[in-house]
Amino acid sequence: MITYLAVLKKDINFKRLEALLKSKGIKLASHYKTLGIVKLESQLPVLESEFQEYFISVEEEKDNLTI
Repeated sequence: MITYLAVLKKDINFKRLEALLKSKGIKLASHYKTLGIVKLESQLPVLESEFQEYFISVEEEKDNLTI
């Protein structure tokens, strides 16, 4: 399972996004409302071009975050 982080656009229809993700076999793992970010899990690549209406960017989660 590949994990992705996606930055949400403002004023989207979140219910429609959830339905679209489910139809494509993508699991919505977390929704960080304050940050405007969702964590997605999928066996297949999640392409930003497929979700231009909903996301500003989509990145594969990497284990290199440092503080």
